[in-house]
Amino acid sequence: AVRMVSDSKKLVSSGINAEYGGAKEYDFVQTSTLKKGSYIIIKDQPCRVDSISTSKPGKHGSAKCAIVAKNIFNNTRHEEISQAHATVKSPIVKRIVYSLMNIQDDFLELMHDSGEEKNDIRVPDNELGKKLKEDFENGLTLSVTVLSSLGTELMIEYKEIE
Repeated sequence: AVRMVSDSKKLVSSGINAEYGGAKEYDFVQTSTLKKGSYIIIKDQPCRVDSISTSKPGKHGSAKCAIVAKNIFNNTRHEEISQAHATVKSPIVKRIVYSLMNIQDDFLELMHDSGEEKNDIRVPDNELGKKLKEDFENGLTLSVTVLSSLGTELMIEYKEIE
């Protein structure tokens, strides 16, 4: 039941996306099973559900769910109305912890426990990024948490490791 769409090279019905290295990017879930804290894709944005309210079915209709969610990377607010029995896409969200080896030209040089190196994550352009650079320059040994979903990766937190 996998269908290839030639122009975008996406394997549509399975949730596997060729653009992001063939990794599984999302699952299908029934709208009525979503709750606060669940992940949902709204307008191609990975979001976390803030609130969900379900209306009663009308005389000739089905129950509808009004979903308010925030983008997991930039906190922008998104809304979606969906039938309760419909299926929606739920993004696969990964949190991976790396050791910070170095900061080079505003990119983090990271190493995973498995020995895998990663150096394509930018230092966040905010208070967190400033504090990270400061702590690193002061010689602290730091671990960094990277959030990834739908081909986007962002450093979301860090802590000192003993």
